[in-house]
Amino acid sequence: MIMKIMVLADIHQAKSKWGELIEAVKEETPELVAVAGDLLPKENGILEQLSFLPTLREYVEAIRKTGAEMVFIPGNDDNQLAVPEMEKGDKEGLWHYVSDRVKEIKGYEFCGCPWVRDYPFGYKHWVAPERAVEVYTAPVQLGSPVHINYKNEIEEIPDLKEYLSRKPSIQESLESMAKQLKDISNSIWLIHGPPAYLDFDLCGSGDRVGSPAVYEFLWEKQPLLSVHGHIHEAPECNGNIWVQQLGRTVCIQPGQMDRGLYYVTFTLQEGSVSNMIHSIYGKR
Repeated sequence: MIMKIMVLADIHQAKSKWGELIEAVKEETPELVAVAGDLLPKENGILEQLSFLPTLREYVEAIRKTGAEMVFIPGNDDNQLAVPEMEKGDKEGLWHYVSDRVKEIKGYEFCGCPWVRDYPFGYKHWVAPERAVEVYTAPVQLGSPVHINYKNEIEEIPDLKEYLSRKPSIQESLESMAKQLKDISNSIWLIHGPPAYLDFDLCGSGDRVGSPAVYEFLWEKQPLLSVHGHIHEAPECNGNIWVQQLGRTVCIQPGQMDRGLYYVTFTLQEGSVSNMIHSIYGKR
């Protein structure tokens, strides 16, 4: 079976990115569109993202009319109160929601990890420890750590390390899904946070903020493909690197800046990835 896939992340910069995505899908005609987190526009703030959910449905319906299906996970800037609607859309067959779950789609097993290691920014719902024995917190915090309560209100987190220590780790999330797979070598992973050591984590500040736990998991388990986001500017900062080979695993970080929509298309055939093309940087 031959299948064309489009992958991207971080389209939350502006609502207009969704319009660009619909046009790109019409032009590229993929069979599947996969978004590795940060879906909901944050122009008006994270609390207002819930009002975008009816529009999200309209956009996905427009994508479905082209013949493409959509699979996604949330990212660290997505309001967690949108998750019930994401799960509802999955049950209805409107889209595929794979956050912390395994789902077979078009002959491949998809897995999704929205969790990221700590960063300086305030909203911490999607932040988790790297490993069960390692509660990492960023050395710089830009304001008080916060989360969103069930009333869609911002609340401060009094003790960040204690808050994180109550969560399953990134490593545990990945390992739990891996145990559910029929064949990990045929699996595709949407992992919002980039792995360490592959240049996908290079920030404009020069800091490298990728996850060693994600890198170690990919190196040890060798899935077919992983797609990452989170550090929008990484390909701009690292010499236009958007794809890396980690053993047999193909790792992709499309980036997302203001020069149009950043995405990657490729062909899957019998577990082989070919014809990789970036919308901005061109063919590999």
